[in-house]
Amino acid sequence: MKENAFITIRTDQEIDGEKETISLDTRGRYAVRNNKIYIIYDESAMTGYENTTTTIKVSGSGVSVSRKGRFASKMDYISGEKSLCYVNTPYGQVGAAVTTEKIDYDFGERGGTLNMDYLLDADNRNFIKNNMTVNVEIRE
Repeated sequence: MKENAFITIRTDQEIDGEKETISLDTRGRYAVRNNKIYIIYDESAMTGYENTTTTIKVSGSGVSVSRKGRFASKMDYISGEKSLCYVNTPYGQVGAAVTTEKIDYDFGERGGTLNMDYLLDADNRNFIKNNMTVNVEIRE
């Protein structure tokens, strides 16, 4: 699949009252197959996940984010549910729980938007509140 999309990912995080925004603009691949949305892009040194390919799959009421390569991982986001995962990071493997509060998306043949609110808990004490927005625009 050739690169056909411009992808913007913005994550607003809140940790102990401190807010931070992380943004990434990149080229990638977008496809609609069997009523599922696929957003695929290569990570870079800027994100800390170089030599890793990320796939965001949107289907029904759930979203999965899987990384393959140097920092392999898989996180599932299901509205109203908690899921457990292991995340390989530049600092080693970390176990985490993801509680998804809300998933909204609107995609079509020319791209669209995904918006998710979720809590990330890596140690049962420090909860990271996240809002992630992914915008995809087809640019062939």
